[in-house]
Amino acid sequence: MQTQIARDLKRALSKLSSDDNSPGNQSTSSQASKRIRTRTFKGNERFPEFTVGLDGPFMKELKSKLLHGDEQVLNLHGLAGSGKTTLAKILCHDPQVKDKFKDIFFETLGSQFRGNEAIDELQDRLPEFGGNPVLLVLDDVWPASKNVVEEFRVQISAGSKIFVTSRVPIITLGRYPMEQLSEDDAVALFLHFIQPSDIDFDDNEIRKIVLQIVKGCKRLPLALEFIGRELQDKGIEELQKVQLEWSRGQSILDSNSELLAHLQNSLNLLVDESIRECFMDLGLFPEDQKIPVSALIDIWTELYNLDELGICAMTIIRKLMDLNLAAGIKVRRIVRIRRVEDNYYNNHFLVQHDLFRELAIHISNQELFENRKRLIIDMNGNDHPQWWPQQNQQEGITAHALSYFTKWFKDPNQKCVSARILSISTDQDINPDWCNVQADDAIVLVLNLRTTKYTLPEFIKQMRNLRVLIVTNYGFRPSELKNLELLEFLRKLKRIRLEGVSVPPLCRLKNVCKLSLYMCEVKKAFETSSIEFSKAMPGLVELNIDYCKDLAKLPSGLCDTTTLRKLSISHCNEFNELPQEIGKLEKLELLRISYCPDIKDMPESITKLKNLSFLDITYCGSLRKLPDKIGELRSLRKFYMPSCAIMELPDSIKDMDNLQSVICDEYTYPFWEVIKYIHSGLNIKIAKTMDTVLDWLLDLSSRGLFH
Repeated sequence: MQTQIARDLKRALSKLSSDDNSPGNQSTSSQASKRIRTRTFKGNERFPEFTVGLDGPFMKELKSKLLHGDEQVLNLHGLAGSGKTTLAKILCHDPQVKDKFKDIFFETLGSQFRGNEAIDELQDRLPEFGGNPVLLVLDDVWPASKNVVEEFRVQISAGSKIFVTSRVPIITLGRYPMEQLSEDDAVALFLHFIQPSDIDFDDNEIRKIVLQIVKGCKRLPLALEFIGRELQDKGIEELQKVQLEWSRGQSILDSNSELLAHLQNSLNLLVDESIRECFMDLGLFPEDQKIPVSALIDIWTELYNLDELGICAMTIIRKLMDLNLAAGIKVRRIVRIRRVEDNYYNNHFLVQHDLFRELAIHISNQELFENRKRLIIDMNGNDHPQWWPQQNQQEGITAHALSYFTKWFKDPNQKCVSARILSISTDQDINPDWCNVQADDAIVLVLNLRTTKYTLPEFIKQMRNLRVLIVTNYGFRPSELKNLELLEFLRKLKRIRLEGVSVPPLCRLKNVCKLSLYMCEVKKAFETSSIEFSKAMPGLVELNIDYCKDLAKLPSGLCDTTTLRKLSISHCNEFNELPQEIGKLEKLELLRISYCPDIKDMPESITKLKNLSFLDITYCGSLRKLPDKIGELRSLRKFYMPSCAIMELPDSIKDMDNLQSVICDEYTYPFWEVIKYIHSGLNIKIAKTMDTVLDWLLDLSSRGLFH
């Protein structure tokens, strides 16, 4: 052992000496300069022993930007352990990069950066390199030290570049998100770390096990390395054990404390406790699925008393995006020049990396069961969570098991579960009588389905504090929802969002103030209900209907819902008429009828909506004229009407004294330009017809209707 250490030390000293005396490293500067040179990439950083997925178009683009681009600073950002540092080292070893940049410096800053001596030293010595191009690689830069990047940018000479890796975007321009490994590359990386091994990985059955483990690692290089090294030199039984544990719902984070600590370090970016809580709420939705922003707004409004418009919620979401704790927002574009000034987020979706979802769930599960803020239940067939009471799988849930499980939620002699949020995910094999719980304190219930038929469980009627219900079906066909009448027992229920379900006939929901229907079948609910809409939901304030293909007309009695303030209908291709009685909605402030190509007429009674401040009729291609007295909408401030068949405006338009913003197409712009002479403060924007059509096609593509 001593001989081995002495030999390694001698080799290291010899290597440092040869690097310092080489022609590329010789200098007449002081000893401090030599210390800087030993921090260069070529003298100090280890070349990655094995890499995958770093020779494709993305790498070529980064290399091209580094060699020939105008950007002085390039920022590669992505999840912890996604391979950013490895990619940076590969770039530094590239012959063309080394040929252009005679001096390459590689320094890791990290989260604890406080006046790094090497950085200070390098800043002092930069002028000595003259006009020679220098490449500075600043690895793992956290927001607290981003000013270092700007200081270097000012000091380096023309032709020099700064390459920054970070978990979150550090600069405004020149940002490049790290790409995820493909499945083949992830398998290759996993097999590299697990070998040598006597296992035959060419065997089809073993290959399936490997693929499931790789899927459990979420194709994250760091996770693949950790798990691969743990299984190195192990037998096939060890792989089967990991596969079995993960298939039963155990997370990769439960068995790997080092990976857990690495990911938890990312949460140090969340200084604000309220934002941390919102991050934890992202785990309420299934992995590999888009999270509706409108659902988050509903949840956070009731849980954390945020504003109704979603302004604070969007601020939090953008913060999570900036910190890469949410992978990004997918927006199904409607009109590209339209802003979110009307706070319309029904087509905004958030995407989260699966490992961060598991991290949120893992942290939630660390609390005592009866004290958890969130109870997240993933039910796949008969595979129940680990904390589920033991039962006979053949006989289903026994009475004893039900009693045992129920007492966790409510027992006169024990504490009730304090969970304010209950999230239940089920697959197509779930038994509708799978449980009978009591969660009286729950404010939010999230049901994630994958079945063509779903019966709301009986325990819902006991959730007397429930304010928000989110039901989302992720299957290919709408889920037939039954037992909706249970909601009549919930006196505090205020917000309901249904997606991908076949809505049954309406029941009495007296306190519901917001109803959102997304990609639902609504004909049965709107046309066959024995209860008029105004009596079913007499306190409704907001109604959103999006992508409901069987909606032809609004339900009977809707116009008697005098509390309604927002009515939004978009992308309903069969919708062809507004009720003549719409003028009875005296409190209506927002009316959106967009991307409904069969709408031909707008009833005259719309002119009675004296409180209407926002009107959107975008892409109503069959709408040829506006009511003659539309100018009586004196409260109207925003009017969006691109891609309609309207060729002229009524004279009464000039009477809209409060109109501030108009979006139209090139055909109606001349008419609005005349109005602008009357109302000088009017802001008019033109949406070109082709832009609107392209947005429509992009929207269809985003829903997978074509590529």
